[in-house]
Amino acid sequence: MSMSREEVFEKIARQTGRKPVECSCGLCKTMCHTPCLGTPQDILALIDAGYADKLCYTDWLVGVILGFTPNCIAMIQIKEENGWCVFYHDGLCELHDKGLKPTEGRLASHIVSPREVNPEYNLSFQVAKEWGDDNFDVVKEIVRKLSHYWDSKKETA
Repeated sequence: MSMSREEVFEKIARQTGRKPVECSCGLCKTMCHTPCLGTPQDILALIDAGYADKLCYTDWLVGVILGFTPNCIAMIQIKEENGWCVFYHDGLCELHDKGLKPTEGRLASHIVSPREVNPEYNLSFQVAKEWGDDNFDVVKEIVRKLSHYWDSKKETA
């Protein structure tokens, strides 16, 4: 059985040694040029909240570049438009107050620890690897719901 969204969040927080951050300084706001990575549970919560249109397929290659993994990691993530995350408006994340901010964003900080060069502590890698076999059922549900969403879009077009 798959872990809940909060259980996965807590696991990643423990693994990386990070705590939730609510900083809105200029440095933190610049991080919103790239959407936060979400676990499958985060992405499923976004779909269930009606944000399927804000998501897209992506291959996460950073882990290959850093030598953390030999292959890219296929996942569904938040779109970027006009150089910013689609949820970034007027200097704020619209997901924050809705409790839907993805795990990477909830734990991200403009202060980076030297431990980040180690895959065991690297926040992005810990989120990305949740797209593996342990969450197959959640990923399968994401694909099912997105397929249904796109099929319904075709019918109305």
